[in-house]
Amino acid sequence: MNQVIRKQKQNRKVKMTKISDRQPYLFTLVLLLFSCGDSTPSRLAIPSIESEIVADGIIDEDAWEQARVIKGLVSPWPNEENVDKTTFRAFVSPKYLNFVFDVRDNTVTTVPFENEASVEREDRVELFFSSDTTLARYYCIEIDPNGNVLDYSAAHYRDFNQSWDFTSKELAAKITETGYMVEGKISLLELKELGISSPFYLGIFRADYKSLVTEDVTWFSWIRPESPTPDFHIPSAFGKTVIKE
Repeated sequence: MNQVIRKQKQNRKVKMTKISDRQPYLFTLVLLLFSCGDSTPSRLAIPSIESEIVADGIIDEDAWEQARVIKGLVSPWPNEENVDKTTFRAFVSPKYLNFVFDVRDNTVTTVPFENEASVEREDRVELFFSSDTTLARYYCIEIDPNGNVLDYSAAHYRDFNQSWDFTSKELAAKITETGYMVEGKISLLELKELGISSPFYLGIFRADYKSLVTEDVTWFSWIRPESPTPDFHIPSAFGKTVIKE
């Protein structure tokens, strides 16, 4: 911005016609500066790629180079100013919605897996799916660094059916030198049967525990939910998502 001001001072005596010649450039610059104010997305376009992959935790297929990428989630609530370096990728193949979380975490925290409720007390990544913003019925999957899963259906507000599961999920997870990685795929047919087809609404989240203390956790989201306290089970936590044919 200072550079623009200096240029204006140097060119005060330039004819008005010259100034008007630069108007498209200045207008573009203003738009770029404005767009940099908040990089949080509110709409996600997932590409379609004619290639099926194996969910094996090895992200070496060419399809991932064409996937939609989100770098860095946000910590929306006061006193949670941690910088997140999660990379989320997603694409649609002929039969599946494919996704991977590459999480940078120097305090990977897990607990012995006893049942699905164990996942609620540890580091994890989460995807929530809804056909619309009413959240009359939505579907959730939460995955820990070892690939253990908590999945369930829900209705607004916080009416959970813990006995429900995704039947087509395929997952691979591993702890890495820099954190952990979770790769997965869910059948498009199953999603369609649940009413999830383009466009739909998606939540992308992460829980980062610093220790086994329940309150010692930072919550991350791809968009900023309109809530004064951590809560992903509200419409503003979901973003509109389309599949690009």
